[in-house]
Amino acid sequence: MNVLLTSVGRRTYLVEYFQEALRGRGKVIAANTTFDASGMLVADVACLLPPPTNPAYIDEVLNICAAHDVGLVLSLHDWEAPFLAACADRFHSCGVLLAVSRPDVIELCLSKFKTHEFAKRHALATPTTVTSLAAAIKSLKSGELKFPLIVKPCRGQGSIGLNVAENESELEFYVGRGLRVCAQMPSNKLLHQDGDEAILIQEHLTGIEYGLDVLNDFEGRFVCCLVKRKFALRAGETDVAETVRCPVLEKLGRQIGELVGHVGMLDIDVIMVRDIPYLLELNP
Repeated sequence: MNVLLTSVGRRTYLVEYFQEALRGRGKVIAANTTFDASGMLVADVACLLPPPTNPAYIDEVLNICAAHDVGLVLSLHDWEAPFLAACADRFHSCGVLLAVSRPDVIELCLSKFKTHEFAKRHALATPTTVTSLAAAIKSLKSGELKFPLIVKPCRGQGSIGLNVAENESELEFYVGRGLRVCAQMPSNKLLHQDGDEAILIQEHLTGIEYGLDVLNDFEGRFVCCLVKRKFALRAGETDVAETVRCPVLEKLGRQIGELVGHVGMLDIDVIMVRDIPYLLELNP
């Protein structure tokens, strides 16, 4: 089987993992919007793709699949996933496995407010969250919220636009700044959508951070949950972590995996506060 990794970027290690797993029985094809990405240099084949917003994007991905007899496609970028998910039938009709979840699952993950609502709907612990400066000030006065507060885009990646407000003047400043960041940042038009709140304001929780890697099969059935305790983060991504056994978090991972019914890997960010796991984010 030949494997296509789209938006490969700097992920040379993922290219090498697939090459090792295939053991010469197939090729790893890497695709990116530029040829100078390091992941392109170590792949067996490197192909240039337009950005996902380009109308020719899906046709170009399918052309690569046909030209190189690709059997499996994996997207390595959150903001690319919706475009692939929307055209899943075209891949399946060509006999290509697409390791991308349904559009509604992608949307649940990309919108941090919808993730918050999902947690509340299923009685999972999650930070108290509001979507406007006025609502935050009202919650501060009622005691529902207290400083410090997290201010971040409802749709974002890599901790872009994430700030910690220690008082009301900082809160007002960071909300305004966050709105400007969302309006100005090129992000495949996914940082903000009509009818969507652009900024979230959340209680600042203190505890031990974990990442749950929840693997489902291609039918959306739970396979396993791996738990990582995080020790260092860089640009919003885990840089140093240790794999651990934690029955409470493994059970939580299974519960979310079965509820969401995603395909492939779902990365779940959790913070443990006084032995209670709080769901922070879902990453597709």
